[in-house]
Amino acid sequence: MKTSTGVASSLLLRLDSRSPTPLHEQIFEGIRARILAGALAPGLRIPSSRQFASELDVARSTVLQALEALTAEGYLVTRAGSCTRVAPELPNLPEDRSRSAAPRSSRGPRLAASARALKPAPVGAPRLGSAPRAFRPGVPALDLFPTALWARTVARAHARASTGLLDGGDPSGHAPLREAIATHVSSSRGVRCVPEQVFVTAGTQQAFDEILRLALDLGDSVWVEDPGYPGARRAVLAAGGRPVPVPVDAEGLDVGAGIARAPRARVALVAPSHQYPLGATLSLARRMALLQWAERARSLIIEDDYDSEFRHRGRPLTALQGLDDAGCVVYVGTFSKSMFPGLRLGFFIAPPSLVDVFSAARAAASAPASTLEQAALAVFLAEGHFARHLRRMRAAYRERGEALLEALRADCSGVLTPRPCDTGMQVCASLAAPLSDLLVRDEAARKGVEVAALSDYFLGRRRESGLVFGFGGVRPDALRAGTRTLARVLDAAHRR
Repeated sequence: MKTSTGVASSLLLRLDSRSPTPLHEQIFEGIRARILAGALAPGLRIPSSRQFASELDVARSTVLQALEALTAEGYLVTRAGSCTRVAPELPNLPEDRSRSAAPRSSRGPRLAASARALKPAPVGAPRLGSAPRAFRPGVPALDLFPTALWARTVARAHARASTGLLDGGDPSGHAPLREAIATHVSSSRGVRCVPEQVFVTAGTQQAFDEILRLALDLGDSVWVEDPGYPGARRAVLAAGGRPVPVPVDAEGLDVGAGIARAPRARVALVAPSHQYPLGATLSLARRMALLQWAERARSLIIEDDYDSEFRHRGRPLTALQGLDDAGCVVYVGTFSKSMFPGLRLGFFIAPPSLVDVFSAARAAASAPASTLEQAALAVFLAEGHFARHLRRMRAAYRERGEALLEALRADCSGVLTPRPCDTGMQVCASLAAPLSDLLVRDEAARKGVEVAALSDYFLGRRRESGLVFGFGGVRPDALRAGTRTLARVLDAAHRR
């Protein structure tokens, strides 16, 4: 690399005395940035510390502290009795950097095709602080969770922990928890399984990732609901698959459209009991059509049953897995919605023919989640606390859902048309044209209200503008206050 024998009469640095960054750090960063940008050539002599201190109007000791740090890191060289220069042996810098201090653009390291296909997650509902507020989707009623009871259960599990638990436990999951899960889903969801089919995960996303990586070859097609849960399509891309958007209507996933678009898809990822975000239930005719297609095509169905425990009236619907006689369905459940998100525990139930495959894949892995928390959850289920909590939450979500619908009718009638809400913790409402759900979402956030834009959930062509409201974590009075604020936002948007 060419070096300079010239002298820099001035380094043209600007310091900010009001910045929390110390002055010597500002000097260090300023000189280093100019060296890396090529503005200070290798071998260039820099001003003396006294001249530099006078130019910057700082103490000489401040300048010396910065120069010593630059010398220690190899950017400058100083010889006894001589001047200080930019190091002559800096790595080669591109020519454009010697002409401009602007950072050089770079395409970055090469990645796998599946990684290049990933896109930033949709904005959804912007998080405005940590506490739940109207109308953050996906948040359960944390204010009603029996925290003290859970703490006592965890303490007991820790006190009784065996060596096996402390060592990490079974990679497939804590045996008593697998048994408790099998018992629960068999009685409450109509799932047909034995404990050996249950695999504990660190949540829904890990379940998707694990199943898809075993099911897909690079480029295989996967049906995903459109609009649908963004985490599902991200998991497909991460596994090297190709997500195929399949439209959803009042009867759920349009199976006929899926067959027309990708008849030999390797996997279909669906939420049949309570589709997210529209809230539709897959009709019986389409359930049977989906199962028949999967059997003919030898494809896998991943059933995402994230919150159907919370049917507001009557018993929860029977899971799709309970209708599966061909062993095509992997059932995925989570405790993040039924208990609290920080628990990070979920599970999937493999068809009998795939148990050995999933067991082999787990054999070389560590336990998917804390075995002590798994042990505590097993006790929580076995002693009936979980079932009692679910009953209480069903009543609370029915009350909060009805309060939200009433508030929307009172405050936003004519602009928002809510869809039916008989399960779960969120409701979707169509937005009257020509309002943009993205603009409404952003303006609502500026007014302190979180609401998700339906547009963010489409993978294919957007067919509808709407808003997605979460009501699980918010009391009825706060829901009403939120709709009043939203009404003012909608009114202002109409007048523009």
